[in-house]
Amino acid sequence: MTVAVWLGSAAPNRSIRWLDGALAAAAKFDGATAVAAGDPTWLDLAADRASRAGLASAGVPTDLQLDYLGWAQVMAAVARQLGATTILVDEASRPDRFPEVAAIAELLDAAQLTHVVAIAPDGAVVHASRVARGQLQTCRVRGSAVIGLRIAGKEIDEYPTPTPAAAMRRLDLASLSLDPVVLGHRALPPRTSREARRTVERVAEHLAVHVVPVRAAPKKGA
Repeated sequence: MTVAVWLGSAAPNRSIRWLDGALAAAAKFDGATAVAAGDPTWLDLAADRASRAGLASAGVPTDLQLDYLGWAQVMAAVARQLGATTILVDEASRPDRFPEVAAIAELLDAAQLTHVVAIAPDGAVVHASRVARGQLQTCRVRGSAVIGLRIAGKEIDEYPTPTPAAAMRRLDLASLSLDPVVLGHRALPPRTSREARRTVERVAEHLAVHVVPVRAAPKKGA
């Protein structure tokens, strides 16, 4: 069983404990590799936290801003190159990470499991506990699978500034047989800055749909 843990394309917008928790879960599997994509600052952080967890790391440097399907294509390509059959996903760090689980699973023709709160390897089987509709379920997973993790690491007050990721294996899009132009079709639309309307304008627009139009009185002699 070859395992990779997908850390995503940006730093957590929740506590870094979720990132550490996913790495700690991956460290239970021999030879697991942490994978991240994005800008150099994020790759340095991902590699630093992976190193502290005792994991090797691979990064895809890119300035592309993709949707979940675009990033799923990147991770699926990395998984094929690494020969990974079990993909763990840090599902909790960012809300946009959750749909990537299903997208990666579809691209790799693998089973998927989400909301996993505990995981343990047992030979060729993975024991995973997940929360579904308020109940704790325990699953035995065999074969190729993509597993979304919601496991927090140890509580920390602050973490040291990450050092440059010298030990991280760099993978460019060309080496993954990915065309940036094609991936560009999965790019997120740029955010447009709209001038905020004044409060009175917003209120008038809201009330307009509830007001019965009044016809002007006809002029005398018309």
